[in-house]
Amino acid sequence: MKFKELTIQEYENFATQCVGRFYLNSSKMIELKKNNGWETYYVGVVDDEDHVLAAAGFSKVPVMRFYHYAYAQRGILCDFNDHALTTFFTEELKKYIASHDMAYMRMDPYVEYQQLDEDGQVVKDGWNNQAMIDFLASIGYEHQGFFKGWPEDRQVRYMVVMDLDDLSEEDIVANYEPNTRRTIVRAKKMGVKTKELDLNHLEPFMELMDYTAKKRNFTDMGLEAYQNQMRALGSDHAKVIVSYLDTAEVHEKNTKDLADIQKEQEKTNAILAKNPNSKKMNRRKKEELERIAQIERWEKTTNELEAKYGKEIILSGAYFVIYDGEMDYISSGSYDELRKYSGPYVIQDQAILTAKRLGLHRYNFTGTSGIFNEDGPDYGVFLFKKHLGGRPIELMGDFDLVCDPKMMKKIHRMQSVTHILRK
Repeated sequence: MKFKELTIQEYENFATQCVGRFYLNSSKMIELKKNNGWETYYVGVVDDEDHVLAAAGFSKVPVMRFYHYAYAQRGILCDFNDHALTTFFTEELKKYIASHDMAYMRMDPYVEYQQLDEDGQVVKDGWNNQAMIDFLASIGYEHQGFFKGWPEDRQVRYMVVMDLDDLSEEDIVANYEPNTRRTIVRAKKMGVKTKELDLNHLEPFMELMDYTAKKRNFTDMGLEAYQNQMRALGSDHAKVIVSYLDTAEVHEKNTKDLADIQKEQEKTNAILAKNPNSKKMNRRKKEELERIAQIERWEKTTNELEAKYGKEIILSGAYFVIYDGEMDYISSGSYDELRKYSGPYVIQDQAILTAKRLGLHRYNFTGTSGIFNEDGPDYGVFLFKKHLGGRPIELMGDFDLVCDPKMMKKIHRMQSVTHILRK
């Protein structure tokens, strides 16, 4: 085995067929770190025929102003079950990173820790990867703990996913929780549609995200970051999808539905004129009147919304990334006032089925807090994802690999001083 620097193409060729790959550890996402002024590096282990056996792509991140660390986002790409390979790679990484003036390397592998059931509870006698964590610790990786929630300086440790290989499109829809399935059908009947926005016309999505960020008290990544990712990944791999109402189409549909019901009503009334005591026909008449009243309410509401928002009414939107067999739901926003149209459900239904039609292996709803009860700050969002067929997974978490002990001591010293000064 030999340790060497890799070209971006060598790294990416290996990354797209390695266990643990994720869009964040793709070269395209790593290269975006240059926008922050950070340097990027690609190294790996090759065999005698120069075939890559393991690889790492990372950026050089400032810490405590004067120092740096290496960040391998979503982990280095290595079979951690191959102890000899992992040990050799780790020792070479330590030397390489130290020689480039970085104190340590942080990684957060896309590797599950233990088996969870659909409710997020640990499966009794299920599998776990504690032995893998213990091995990594034995060769120098310091595990940073089993946290829950969303620490500002960490990637999420819990996700909700749907594995697609063994599911047909019919299976996917059948696996939706019944109320969720009915909600999607109802929203489509109300005229909710979806469309993609290109990176030069993201204004409706950004307005949604600004509204949602203020309402939910979080910081969105902003227009420039979305556009940079979409340029880097390409239109086939980064998509913004919005749900909306086209009021002209809604009016047309309401007019047609009303005309159809009125024709049925004429038939019903003709039968009742001959047989006024028919329970079946009286029940049908009542149903027809209720349907007419419902359409009239929809028409009135549509007119009110059209006067306020215009002829195209944006309901919700979401950003997705597609990378090597997986579609990831990254962020989303929606207007509370328009919640009854269930725009997010229609977007998710389209996205999941799109992932299946593209032949992808997994649809990833991405982050969740890991608190799978009503105490969880995102419990409602978790149920939304679960009711669409998702299952929770728990990742191993973060690891720090000290590469330059002297520099690490200086960082710790400065951190201690800063902590004292802030008291």
